[in-house]
Amino acid sequence: MADIDLWADVRCPWCWIGSRRLREAVRRVRSKTRVRHRSYLLEPNGPRTPGRPMAAIAVEEWGMNTEQWRAKSALISAEGHREGLKINIDTALTFDSRPAHRLLKLADAQGINGHTSWDAVFDAHFRHNRDLGDHAVLRDVATTLGLADIDSLLSGTDFAEDVWADHHEAERNIRSVPTVVIGGQTLSGSRSTAELAEFITHAEATR
Repeated sequence: MADIDLWADVRCPWCWIGSRRLREAVRRVRSKTRVRHRSYLLEPNGPRTPGRPMAAIAVEEWGMNTEQWRAKSALISAEGHREGLKINIDTALTFDSRPAHRLLKLADAQGINGHTSWDAVFDAHFRHNRDLGDHAVLRDVATTLGLADIDSLLSGTDFAEDVWADHHEAERNIRSVPTVVIGGQTLSGSRSTAELAEFITHAEATR
């Protein structure tokens, strides 16, 4: 039975929403497949201006006007709320997500459930608006998860190749996140739990 691959970036609010919906979809259809969280880098070399709030970035760097951003922010907040998530997108800070992805690879290597570890990073970023570009913040997240060897990870390059391998694999056929892949079948973008459940059922039946 093939795994369910979920490509996501920890900087993407729709990825948190999608991860939560995918978990529910798997439960709903009673699938025995394992969800593998894969790394995708929205900005592979990091943001031009790290540490700035998203509301400012949207208007000053993405070319959105204030009303457009307010509508997008309200939609993200509402969709998150439907899944029991508190997403404070306006004040979420931009950061280079590569170290956070390496932390998540370490968590996987130490046997921590992917939903648990990714939720912890998403929660720190979107609910608490902590600066995940700060190694002290990443240490706090690691401590919460009970991770060992975090200082070695942050001072070195452990799991960097694993993150890049995920990202380069995604570049071949993935253009947006979240994206779910099962046995070569792909579903991208913000999808409802019902759509994800239908996709899993169909993908498993046609493998």
